[in-house]
Amino acid sequence: MFKDEIVVRFSECDSLGHVNNTNYFIYFEEARKELFQIFNPNLNISSWNLIVASTQCDYIREMSYAQKAYVYSWVSRLGTSSFTVEHAIRDEHNNWIARGRAILASFNFTERRSVPLTEEIKEKLLEHNEGPSGAPTLR
Repeated sequence: MFKDEIVVRFSECDSLGHVNNTNYFIYFEEARKELFQIFNPNLNISSWNLIVASTQCDYIREMSYAQKAYVYSWVSRLGTSSFTVEHAIRDEHNNWIARGRAILASFNFTERRSVPLTEEIKEKLLEHNEGPSGAPTLR
């Protein structure tokens, strides 16, 4: 499991005073950085080899400016060329804020097609297959 700390920035809040729903996907994406490095250690965009196939987010509680939270990410499923990454956000008081999921695929951008995950990549992904205790299920 990966764990990433975030602090809500003023620009991420909307006129209602809480984090705008689109920012949760940005938090999830940023929390996948270490996972991205399994595929692309230097995070070199010119040799990028992943694509997002699907995303989902369930909103549980609001977050507001300057609030600290933690994004947990883990791999729940491995396919031939794709895998599922689960996300959960919990605030500093242990309240669950959001729950998400992304399906990513190993992708060759030159050939415009998915490519099978290597055994080495699968082994590394499986090192991160447990989520945080008590994380809510997706709706």
